[in-house]
Amino acid sequence: MEKLVIDVVDYDGNRVILTERKWKQKIQQHSELLDKTFLKNLEDTIKNPNEVWEDYSDKENKRCYYKKYSINSYVKVVIWITKSPCHIVSAFETNKIKEEIYQPNIKRLK
Repeated sequence: MEKLVIDVVDYDGNRVILTERKWKQKIQQHSELLDKTFLKNLEDTIKNPNEVWEDYSDKENKRCYYKKYSINSYVKVVIWITKSPCHIVSAFETNKIKEEIYQPNIKRLK
C-alpha cells in the first residue's frame, strides 16, 4: 500500500489523499509543501474551504479548494474528484483566486 502524506475528509464528506509519490513530485515545484505549517493549512483548506471552484482546464474531473490564511495569501488545493478516494493533484500558496476571471464558463461551487 502506498504511503500517504495527507488523508482527510473534505467539507462534503469525501476522502481526499496525497500520496508520498505525488508529494515528492510536487515539492520540486512548490517548496511550501515541505513546511509542516503549510501542510496543516492544506488539510484545513480541504476540510473547511472558503471557496470551491470547478477547475478551468477540467471542470468535470477536478475542483479547486481555496482558504485565505493571511492578508495576501491563499492555500489552493487542486483535487481529482472522480476517483475514490479523491486525489490531490497539486497544492500551493497563491495571492488570488484565479478561477474568478473565468466566470461564467466555470462555477463557484461553495
